[in-house]
Amino acid sequence: MNKPTEYQLERLFAQSGPFFHLYTSPLENDVLMDCDEDRTIILNMIALVSREANLEVLAYALMSNHLHIIFKGSELNGNTFFELLAKRLKRYLSGKGKAKCISKVCCGIQSITSLRQFRDEIAYVIRNPFVVRDDINLFAYQWCSGFLYFNPLLSFRKGIPAVEVSYRERRRITRSADMELPEGLWVSGDLILPESFVNYRLVESLFGSARKFLFWVLKNVEAQVELANKYGESVGVSDDEMFQLSRQMCEKQFGVKTPQDLPESQQKELAILLRNRYQASNAQLCRLTGLSKSKIDTLYPLSTR
Repeated sequence: MNKPTEYQLERLFAQSGPFFHLYTSPLENDVLMDCDEDRTIILNMIALVSREANLEVLAYALMSNHLHIIFKGSELNGNTFFELLAKRLKRYLSGKGKAKCISKVCCGIQSITSLRQFRDEIAYVIRNPFVVRDDINLFAYQWCSGFLYFNPLLSFRKGIPAVEVSYRERRRITRSADMELPEGLWVSGDLILPESFVNYRLVESLFGSARKFLFWVLKNVEAQVELANKYGESVGVSDDEMFQLSRQMCEKQFGVKTPQDLPESQQKELAILLRNRYQASNAQLCRLTGLSKSKIDTLYPLSTR
């Protein structure tokens, strides 16, 4: 079977959209989801409201204080989706004594206008939990859609068609006395299975191959940093990724292969670049540049506290 060319994938992107990234700004002092029950309820809401708003979910990430959703549809569909979701969230959070929390949630919708941007945004969304918590496998975490793509084990997940769910179970899943479960959804326990409402096959088609998908998620760190800055979120870069970036920066900025090949003045320049662009910690800067802890602490004394 021939692999699709980038030209063919560009045409598929142009024919399949439009696409948007819906995101909420992280709450500073409140938590939207502080347990798996919250995440289950909110993911179920997303499944149901996406049908009401007539949009297709392509990727999602549920964080404790914000959420991300990539969708196919119009910007109007996205605004309708968030209005419906916010209304349901407010009712649910009121029962937990957190009604005021939803009033602080601000929604943004970013248009996705190119195949490269589409891939960048998908990768950013499914990396989101991974860069915040070091106990998360981004390809095996159900509160983020990373486990759906290029995963042959999905066929082993068991569930039942939503239309077969009893009235009592339906009330528990939807948190509503009159909310129907649309045809085509599948349920396991209290959860509407994401593979029944996320169009992960389209995402796979637009990456073209599992290898390209993995590259975008794991290697394309520069794009992830740019998006984190754009969305006002913290930059999550591991030591291994930071090491690769420091070597790339050495070659691009100074024409050498490693930081150890630089004089001390340029090692300090490199440290400043790594801090400004990637929010590297003092300990990381010591490991990456070869400068002593005392010299790094002199550059960034507040970070030693």
